[in-house]
Amino acid sequence: MNWQEYYRSRTISAQQAAAMVKPGMRVHFPLVAGGVMQRALAARGKDIGGVVDLRMSSPLIDPGWMGGEAAAHFKLEFELFIGNLGRPSHDRQAATYLPNLFSTSFKPHDERPAEDKPIDFTFVNVTTPNAKGFVSFGPHQWNKRMYVRRARHAIAEVDASMTRTYGDVYMHVSEFEYFVEGTPPPPDLAVIENALAAMDSEKRDGIRAVIAEAGVERIWPIVQYLQRTPLADLRVLLGLAPPPEEFKAVAGYLSELVEDGVTIQIGVGDPSSQMPRLGAFDGKHDLGLHTEMVAPGIARLVDAGIINGRRKTIHRGKAVSVAWSGSDPDDLRIIDDNPAFELYDPEYVLKIATVSANYRQTSINNALSIDLTGQINSESMLGARMMNGTGGQPETHIGAFLCPGGRAITLLQSTAVGGAISRIVPQLEAGALVTVPRYFADTVVTEFGIARLLGKNHRERAAELIAIAHPDHRAELREAANRLFG
Repeated sequence: MNWQEYYRSRTISAQQAAAMVKPGMRVHFPLVAGGVMQRALAARGKDIGGVVDLRMSSPLIDPGWMGGEAAAHFKLEFELFIGNLGRPSHDRQAATYLPNLFSTSFKPHDERPAEDKPIDFTFVNVTTPNAKGFVSFGPHQWNKRMYVRRARHAIAEVDASMTRTYGDVYMHVSEFEYFVEGTPPPPDLAVIENALAAMDSEKRDGIRAVIAEAGVERIWPIVQYLQRTPLADLRVLLGLAPPPEEFKAVAGYLSELVEDGVTIQIGVGDPSSQMPRLGAFDGKHDLGLHTEMVAPGIARLVDAGIINGRRKTIHRGKAVSVAWSGSDPDDLRIIDDNPAFELYDPEYVLKIATVSANYRQTSINNALSIDLTGQINSESMLGARMMNGTGGQPETHIGAFLCPGGRAITLLQSTAVGGAISRIVPQLEAGALVTVPRYFADTVVTEFGIARLLGKNHRERAAELIAIAHPDHRAELREAANRLFG
């Protein structure tokens, strides 16, 4: 049987695939998963006759298992990222969180199977097969291939609209058990209008103005977020409005730290997602890219030759990532079928030894708060309330910290809640999560300057951090530092 015959004989409907899932099974939907199988499985929820363990990361849609009749039949677990859509479920304890790392996430499965519950089904979205019968995972590869190789049953949702990428991205159709053909519909203004119908007239008119300016194509990927995204934030996200002035200052300080020739990693969220647009890398020479994902504008820096990988020690001349998530439509057009951009599995890219093997790896990540000893919290607010997971931040930060000539940079705005709360705090609140321990703290940037913590004791660190705190909060921080450290 050739691959075409295998593919045809194994192509089934989404409903047939969903019917294979039984009570007590563990099912995985990866980051940026396809929507066809999610909707089919949720629709079958009330007929399952039991409860299914469902693992996912930062879901983009809720087909019904986070609320409503089907929710009682799914026990939700988030790994790596919770995301805006998943956060309410986690807040009300209808979901839990799995603390792990990309690079070691399968250690229990691979090395201690008796202690781990297996993945029964994984559903991943893939490109159509090429002439040799190989598929890839589009621009959002993430850990999809890692799950396919370990799940008892791997089902591919075939999407003919997916961007084709380069790198170690391929799997043969024979490695999948079944296929469901599920190309999503093209951008549809009528669907967006339906989403707008539930909004008040002021916001509806504001979003229509944004659509007129940005185009339907740019709104389409985030249509599910329109209801709960403030209009001002939406304009910043799409690059239609200038980011806060504080971010421009952060970009200026970051530019001082990024030296020619270094290999960079950049995280998402703010302020880092605004750094390329704000010129933090303009005028640099021979930068390399080895990252988990990207911020809008990174592909344009590759296209312009600012990022060329000329001095990289591994994957010289290539921009390397786990996924091209975070790219805007202009970036994705540059990446499409472009061999300068390569994707690899996160168990390789984000392995700390791999990160630290790069030429002067420089990590750029965000924080929600940092205490005066250098403990970095990027996951929780108001104590133990989780806003998101770790993603690849611990690995990229520690890898850069350990890299010869490397630097681990943490960006944060100095205050929150309109300036009422300092993000630089004497001590983290009870229950707050430590994403990066203080002994890996390195360089911290706010709109007020650069704090260099490496090699400094607690008193010296406190002084460095107070100097870049908002002036309105420095006096109380000094008082706290005197109490804590003398």
